[in-house]
Amino acid sequence: MARQTGKAPFGYEPPNERDTDRGSLWIYDAFEDYTEQELVRVLALASGRGIAKVVFYPLHEETVRRMEKRRSVAPYHRRVEALQALLAASDTDVDYVVEPFEGKRKKYTPVDTAFRFLEEKYAAPHFVWVTGTTAGLLASYDSFETWIKKIRWFVSAEGSPVTHPRLHASANRWDSV
Repeated sequence: MARQTGKAPFGYEPPNERDTDRGSLWIYDAFEDYTEQELVRVLALASGRGIAKVVFYPLHEETVRRMEKRRSVAPYHRRVEALQALLAASDTDVDYVVEPFEGKRKKYTPVDTAFRFLEEKYAAPHFVWVTGTTAGLLASYDSFETWIKKIRWFVSAEGSPVTHPRLHASANRWDSV
């Protein structure tokens, strides 16, 4: 017997517009001097690309100190409070969360550990937003080759230009935004 294609099966509900969004965007940054304009750019990117969840991952001061070797930053809790105030003031319908993982650890967290944690906790496909400086630092790590293949990268066009040779070699895996 021929199946009728003009009718929906019993109990069928059309997909909600929000259900078509998928994946998670990780914002891997210290959030030291994070501005409202940067926040608007990130949330617009997530909304425009149909990303279901935006995960703000503030780095602990020990992580920033070891990554950048010289820079001192404000205490973790102050940067998180400032970020949460920015997020509360923004008028957005994007689903977001401020991940407290590094605040619980209270010490240096290698990028591999952080990315594995985020990969297990949040839905795929995964995207990461980093500044040009952070992208250069992450590209200098041995594990960069693994993560550039697993995760689509968005590198902020503001700030220092991308100069690391590994980033140029894998230019098809990241976008300048």
